[in-house]
Amino acid sequence: MVNPETFERAEAYRADMLSLNPKVLRIRNMLTHKECALLRWLMLEAVIYFGDSSEFVFTRPGALNASSGFGRLGKRPLLRMQDTDQLSFYFPEPPDFLVAMMERVAQTFGVHPNNVEAIYHLYLPSAMPANLHLDNFNKYLWPHRFQSVSLFLDDYEDGGTVFPLLLDTFGRAGKVSHMGVAAEHDEVLAWQQALNDSRNQRVTSDTEAYVHRRVDSNEPSEFRQRVLEAARDMCRHGRAAQAPVLPERGTLYLWFNYLENGEDDVRTIHAGCSSSKEYKMIGTMFLRDGSGPFREHDSFWDFSVGRAHEAEEIRRRLEMVAVARFRFDHIAALFNLERQSVFELHGGAEAVRLAAFHTDYTGFLIERGDDRGIHSLLSGMVQKYGFKGELKWSLTSHDGLMF
Repeated sequence: MVNPETFERAEAYRADMLSLNPKVLRIRNMLTHKECALLRWLMLEAVIYFGDSSEFVFTRPGALNASSGFGRLGKRPLLRMQDTDQLSFYFPEPPDFLVAMMERVAQTFGVHPNNVEAIYHLYLPSAMPANLHLDNFNKYLWPHRFQSVSLFLDDYEDGGTVFPLLLDTFGRAGKVSHMGVAAEHDEVLAWQQALNDSRNQRVTSDTEAYVHRRVDSNEPSEFRQRVLEAARDMCRHGRAAQAPVLPERGTLYLWFNYLENGEDDVRTIHAGCSSSKEYKMIGTMFLRDGSGPFREHDSFWDFSVGRAHEAEEIRRRLEMVAVARFRFDHIAALFNLERQSVFELHGGAEAVRLAAFHTDYTGFLIERGDDRGIHSLLSGMVQKYGFKGELKWSLTSHDGLMF
């Protein structure tokens, strides 16, 4: 438990109900602007200096005093390359301000802090969603995620979380391009029934645990394919089509994953849009009906710790190389975002010192030849493991259950 005085919040929170079908609400100013900047900075640090333990990195501007006023920062997060356009972060030992944030969310919604799961994400600009999913994306997922939270760190023009089956927003939404599939009530009802009937059916293969809960490009159902395409259209058409869950710095959105009768609500199926121009960083939380640790975190890996299971270790190595390539391909933009975060936290002088360091660090990386080595290594691994073009991350199993 952190000292509550360190993160004391004076203002009262007001929840605005944005939709009833599904239930979606919004609370503004759940995070301060400095908390948003600090979280963004920690995520950027994990990518920019990924795998680099040189003394050069540990003496950089901002590294020694970035915790000023925010308590213990703890260890760097574990990583997961969700796909080639999305990188996810999990803090096994959260910094003090993240612990306080999770306690704040828990208190607001009446759950124990140990029942709050938190994962953070970085999206490349203009990336299309790879899938639609329920947050209980596997029927064996437990403890259940009964409510879900999105926390936005910046005021992007677009890059919301889209719900293609959302039916109403009390008239507050802009142009809604997806109303066609949302209004196909017979199709939605059939999906809802199949989804909940499947909870009592045994599976004969690992992938069956995801049926009805996730929609990919190879989805056999014609209606669900149209729902996926509707979600992608909402991402393409910008802010007006993405209401009601829109980027707004420090703002929390929460939705209910179950109906009042205890059934999964298929209308909560959703996708995260990237921003058309910005590198989007966002926090997600899940309020669960049991305490952690949660098995989903087993898929996150440490740069320096191998996996005992061969398939898991291959996946870890592939993702490590992909993260390293991600870092080099986007390092100029990541540098810029880090300077912006340091400016918000420590002011212009520290940001200027960091800019000078970035110039020196770029030369250091070029001299080491890291960029050439990592691209060569990735090409070799792709050839060895039979991938063509874009890497496809395989699912992994533990004890016969897929997560």
